[in-house]
Amino acid sequence: MRISKLSERAGLPVGTVKFYLRSGLLHAGRATSATQALYDETHLKRLRLIRALLEVGRLSLSDIHEILDAMDLPDVDTESRVTLVRAAIAASSGVSDSIDVTAAQDLLADLGWHVAATSPHLPALARALWAAESVGLEIDPDHFSAYAEAAALAAHSDRTAISETSAENLPTTVAATTVLLDQVLIALHRLAMENDPVDSRGVPRGARHLPGPRQPAASA
Repeated sequence: MRISKLSERAGLPVGTVKFYLRSGLLHAGRATSATQALYDETHLKRLRLIRALLEVGRLSLSDIHEILDAMDLPDVDTESRVTLVRAAIAASSGVSDSIDVTAAQDLLADLGWHVAATSPHLPALARALWAAESVGLEIDPDHFSAYAEAAALAAHSDRTAISETSAENLPTTVAATTVLLDQVLIALHRLAMENDPVDSRGVPRGARHLPGPRQPAASA
């Protein structure tokens, strides 16, 4: 397809598409002359990903460039590419890793989570917990555990979806899942706060769809 058609299908101005081509965010089309080129579905898919990461994921073009570069690295196996994509996404958070993460690590350890001390997401959690405390919001262990259980359930679902993705589409799926579904989770949390908290039987709405607390093992 011509660039005008690509622009139309992607919902972007031609000038924006040309900018993405010049900046390397979008790979070049197949040249048909000195000034003309043809584009295919891979270009459309990339444009839609860029737009989603920019508008929904709220990432900067610089951050998106880093993520796409990791996705496009040649001669790198799929697992390594996925690791690099996740690292690029984590780096886009902009949270300094100089913050003390001890409290965050302790909370996760109490939940039985095993997270590397070098995880780039630990500083983000530590910063959020510090900010909450600084404005007088005390998050007790039960409250934190509720958030952790919801996050673990969402992460399990994401991992299942990723495991069912073809190797060719895996880096794209990881980027989209990590960035875009974060926004879905945020929106759902806020909608849940607006939802009528109990049904006619006095049962919290949504409780029937969530796993109950773990039961202690029976003693011998």
